Amino acid sequence: MKKAVWIAFGAAIVGVNAAAEAVEYFTDTELVAYFRVMLIMGVLFITMVFLGAYALVSAAEEEKPLAGSVHNTLGADKTAAAAKKIPPQSQDAGTGRDPLEPDK
Repeated sequence: MKKAVWIAFGAAIVGVNAAAEAVEYFTDTELVAYFRVMLIMGVLFITMVFLGAYALVSAAEEEKPLAGSVHNTLGADKTAAAAKKIPPQSQDAGTGRDPLEPDK
């Protein structure tokens, strides 16, 4: 990451100074050194934000789940039909229907 920041810093210096010289050549408007430094720092900070986001995404892609690599949450003792079945403890004792189910 440090190397990428130094590369971005060098590219910002070259790019901003080249753009400032082109502006000065074609429009006879001088961009003072203070403004050039602020442009360089702005480009550098924006680049650092994107490099940090890239590093976080790269690290997240390398992580593995704690339980191993799971492709199916249904175990050998469960079937798809059993997984969809409503367990008896979630039913209302008085009516025999699920309390979260809307009235029909």
